[in-house]
Amino acid sequence: MPAFLETLSKTIYTDNIDRLGDICIVLPNRRAALFIKKYLGRIIRNTSFLPTFFSIEDFVTHSTGMQIADGVALQFGLYDIHKLLEKENVRPIDEFLPYAAWMLSDFNDIDMYLVDPAEVFSSLSDAKAIAMWNPDGSPLSDMEQRFLKFFRSLADYYHELNETLKAEGRAYQGMAFRSMADQIDSIAEQLAWKEVIFAGFNALTAAEEKIIKHLLNTRQAKIYWDADRYYAKNKAQEAGQFLQKYFNTLSKGEPLWVEDNFSKPKDIEIIGVAKNAGQVKYAGEIIKKITGRGEALDNTALVLPDEELLLPLLNSIPEEAGPFNVTMGLPLNSTPLFTLLDNILGMHQNADRYQEIKDPDERTYFVRDLIRIFNHPWIHLFEDEEKGMQLTARLRNSNKIFLRASELPVFLEGGPEWIIGDKGFFPAKVNLASLLETFIYLLHALRAVFIEKRNKKEHDQAIELEYIFRFNTLIKKLQGLIRKYGAISTVKTLHLIFRQLAAMQRIPFYGEPLQGLQVMGMLETRTLDFDTLIILSMNEGILPASRSANSFIPYDIKNHFNLPTYKDNNAVFAYHFYRLIQRARKVYLLYNTEAGQLGGEEKSRFINQLLYEAKMFNPDISIKETLLSPPPLTERRDTKITIEKNAGVMELLVEEARKGLHPSSLALYISCPLQFYLSRLIRIKEIDEPDETIDSRILGIVIHESLNKLLKPYLNKPLSVNIFKEIGKQVSAEVHRQFSLAMHDGDLSTGKNHLILNVAVNMLLRFISKEISWLNDGEDLYIKMLEETLSSSIGIRVKNIPLDVKIKGTIDRIDVKGRQLRILDYKTGYVNQRQLSPVSCENLRSDPEYGKAFQLLIYAWLYNKNIGASADMQAGIISLRMPGEGPVKLRPPDNKNLNAATLSEFEQELSALLMEIFDRDIPFSQTTDEKNCKFCNFREICNKIITKDNY
Repeated sequence: MPAFLETLSKTIYTDNIDRLGDICIVLPNRRAALFIKKYLGRIIRNTSFLPTFFSIEDFVTHSTGMQIADGVALQFGLYDIHKLLEKENVRPIDEFLPYAAWMLSDFNDIDMYLVDPAEVFSSLSDAKAIAMWNPDGSPLSDMEQRFLKFFRSLADYYHELNETLKAEGRAYQGMAFRSMADQIDSIAEQLAWKEVIFAGFNALTAAEEKIIKHLLNTRQAKIYWDADRYYAKNKAQEAGQFLQKYFNTLSKGEPLWVEDNFSKPKDIEIIGVAKNAGQVKYAGEIIKKITGRGEALDNTALVLPDEELLLPLLNSIPEEAGPFNVTMGLPLNSTPLFTLLDNILGMHQNADRYQEIKDPDERTYFVRDLIRIFNHPWIHLFEDEEKGMQLTARLRNSNKIFLRASELPVFLEGGPEWIIGDKGFFPAKVNLASLLETFIYLLHALRAVFIEKRNKKEHDQAIELEYIFRFNTLIKKLQGLIRKYGAISTVKTLHLIFRQLAAMQRIPFYGEPLQGLQVMGMLETRTLDFDTLIILSMNEGILPASRSANSFIPYDIKNHFNLPTYKDNNAVFAYHFYRLIQRARKVYLLYNTEAGQLGGEEKSRFINQLLYEAKMFNPDISIKETLLSPPPLTERRDTKITIEKNAGVMELLVEEARKGLHPSSLALYISCPLQFYLSRLIRIKEIDEPDETIDSRILGIVIHESLNKLLKPYLNKPLSVNIFKEIGKQVSAEVHRQFSLAMHDGDLSTGKNHLILNVAVNMLLRFISKEISWLNDGEDLYIKMLEETLSSSIGIRVKNIPLDVKIKGTIDRIDVKGRQLRILDYKTGYVNQRQLSPVSCENLRSDPEYGKAFQLLIYAWLYNKNIGASADMQAGIISLRMPGEGPVKLRPPDNKNLNAATLSEFEQELSALLMEIFDRDIPFSQTTDEKNCKFCNFREICNKIITKDNY
C-alpha cells in the first residue's frame, strides 16, 4: 500500500511538472515535508526548484507577518493587565498565573473558532451570576462579588491583551489565525505562489476552514484528504466526524482521496501487559522478534501516546534495533537535572514558609528536603558515594525535623565548596538572584565533571551535557524575566515559573528521520504511514485522553458557540488512530492491565471498536488478543531462601549470645527465622526518614517515658487516690515535654501532631483514672521497679562445645498489690486474653500468636533468676488504649500457677529454642505461615508470599 505522502508527491509532480517552484505545500506539521522531499527526489530527473513547504502555523505567520509570542511572556503580559484593571485588589502573581494559563487557552479557542468574544464573555458572566443567585434575595458576599467581577472583566483582559500585542507586532496563535481569516481577501491577492496545496488535514478550526475555503473558491488552492472508506463513509464512526462535513463544504465533487485500505488484509495483535514498565520491556521484545526474522526497521514506528514512557522506552530498545530516530523530544521536566534543581527550589520555598511561621530572624531548613537533595545521584558525582551516604546518615540520625542555618556547617562539614560555600545551595543572603547564581554555579560544576568523564572515555556524556546546556539557557531566561518583571519577587513564584518553563521546553533528539526505527508521539504520526506499528498505552484516558480541560468556559457554552469540547478531542484522536493503522500490515497494540491510583486501567474504546466492528467490515483482518500477566495469585513460585550457619554466621550468633538476646528477638525468631537473621544478625534496617508527623514508634516511646517519669517519685511508697490525682495534674506537661524531646523542633501546636498529642494525654489520664478505680478494693499498691533491666544466662552445648547465652529484658513495671507481686508490661495497642493463654510450652516456641505470653514468661523467669519467684506472682499486660478492669493476666500453660516450678519448665523450653537457634545444621529459613509476612519489612527481599490476602 503506497503511503499517503508518496501518492501526494507523485500527484503534485505530475500536475506541476514544469512549475514545482511555484507551488506551496501546507501540511499539519513540518516533519511531513522531509518525506515529500524524499519521494520527489526519487521522481525528479531534471534540475528543478522544489515547492515551498510550511506547517499550517508557519503559513499563517508568514502570511500575516506576525510573530508568535512566548507563552510565559503572555502570562506576564496578562498580569500587567491584571494590575491595571484591579488596582488595589491585585492578587499575588503566583496566585494569578494558573488563571492566566486558562485565560490564554480560552482566548486562543475563541479566536481560532472566530467566535464573538463579547457574546461568549457575556454568556459566561450571566451563567455565573445565575449560579450565584440567591432566591431569598440576600446580597452576595464580598467574595462572591469579586468572583463575578472577575468573569465580567474577562472581555477587558481579552481586548487589552490584543491591543498590546498588536502594537508590538506579536500575537498568540489564535490571534494570528483570526487576523489572517479576517484579512483573507487582501492576503490572498498577495500570495507569492500560483497554487497552495493543503494536504493531510482533519479537524480544522473555523479560522483554518475560512482561509482554506477562500483559497479554494478563488482557485488558488487544492486540498487532499488522507481518509479511508471505513470511517469517512460511516456516520457512526467518530473518526470521520470532521471529514464528512468538509467533503460537503470544501471539496468539489469526489474528495481527494478516500481510499479503501481497511478492506485489505491486516494482522493486529492486542496485548495486555502489567504496568508501564512491562509495556516498554515487551515493546523491546517485539523489536527483537522483528530483527530476528531478518526484517529491517526502516518502515516501523513505535508510537507513544503517553510521552512519560519515553525515557524508560529508550532504555528498553535492544541493540539489535541499530540506529533509531526519536521525533518527540524530551521535556526538561522529565530529566534528572530538573529533579535536582526543583528539589533545591522546593527546599528554599519551604524555608521561606517556615521562616515566616517559626523564626523571622533565622532561616530553617526541612531535613527531609536536605536528604532528598543529598541523595540525588548527580550530587554523588562530586564525591564518592560513601561520603554522601555518611552525610545523609548524619542528617537522619540527628532525629531532627528542621535544621537552622547556623546548624548546617556542623552537619555539612567537609562538604564540597560548591555546596556549602557562598555560591552553594545555602548562600548567606538568600534572594532570587543568588538562587539563580547558585544554579549557574552548579551547572558549571556539573559540566566540568561530565567533560572530565568524557575525556576519560567513560561515556560520551552527550545527553547529560545537553541537559546542562538547556537548563543553563532556561536559567538565563529566568534571570531576564526577573529583571523585566518586578512581580517575580518570591521563591514560590520563581518555582512556579521554573516548572512551567521546564514543562514547555524539550530536548530534541537528533537522528535519521528517513531510516531505522521511528519513535514518535501520536501527533507526530500525522500524514505518515508505516508497514509495522507498535502502539503503547492503548488505555482509556490516554487514547483518547480524559475529558478534563483547563478552561473557564463550561461545556454547554462551548457547545452553543461551537467551541471545541472533549467530544471533538475524542473524534480528533479517533481519526489519528485509524488513519495511522489504515495502511499498516502488522499492528501491535499494547495496553496496561494494572489498576492505577484512581481506578482500573481500562483498555481503549478504539480496541473494542476494532474487535467488534473491524472484523465485520473486513473478514480478512486478523485480530489476536493476548494477556501477558503473572501467574494467578494462588500459585507459588519457588523463591525459597535459606541461610546456612557457616563460620561467619556462627560468629554473629556467638556475639549476640555474649551481648544478650532480648525477648523481642526470640519472638522474632519464632515468627520467622529468616527475619531474625536479617534484622538481628546482619542488622538490615529500613531507612528512617525524618518526619514532621508523630508515628506509632514515637507515640509508644513518649507514653512509656511519661509513665516512668510520673511514677518514679513514688517507688516503694503506698499509692493512694490523692497521689494518682496529683499525677493526673502533671500528665499534660510531662507528655508535652517528652514529645518535645522526641520530636526536637517538631510543631506540636497544630494539625495531626496536635491531635496525636491530645490522644496521648487522654490515654494517660484515662489510665490514671482506672488506677484510682482499681484501688477501691482496699488493697495497698506499691511500685517496686520501673523500666528495670534484668539479665541471666542459660548454658547450652553447640557441637559439644558449651556456650552461655545471655537473656536480657527491660520490664516496664513490677509492683505489689495487696500480697501479690505483679510483672506488668504496657502496650499502646489492643490485647486479648487468647494471646496470653498458651495451651502448652511447645506452643510458646512454635506459634507467634503467643509472642506476648512468651515475652511475659521471660520477664517472670528473669525476675525469678535475679530476685526469686514469689509464691503468689502474676504477669500481665496493661492496654493503655483500653485499660478495662485491670491488666490482662498471663495464664501459664496447662493452667498452672506462675511459680518457680512453672518457670523451671519454661526454662527447658527456652533452652530448647536456643539449641535450635544455635544448631549449625538448622539454617535460617522463611516462615511457613503467611500471616507472619503481612507486616514484615523484608517482604520485598524475601519475595516469598504472592497470595492476595497478604498485600
